[in-house]
Amino acid sequence: MQWTETTLNDLAPWTLTGKYLNFMAAEDLDPEAVRAAYSPETFRRLQDAKKAYDPANLFRLNHNIAPRD
Repeated sequence: MQWTETTLNDLAPWTLTGKYLNFMAAEDLDPEAVRAAYSPETFRRLQDAKKAYDPANLFRLNHNIAPRD
């Protein structure tokens, strides 16, 4: 167990942050977890697309990205 934790910590500087949405569990569906899965620029672009094509947020289930105000 110690070897695994040490290896994980040693590799941390070369890993990416974020999550792969298809592997997010139900408890990770809060808005902040979904936001953390994207870079800030990508999240803004997705919000703009949502505002243009779904301003009423009809498709809000699963990994919802609310339209930008």
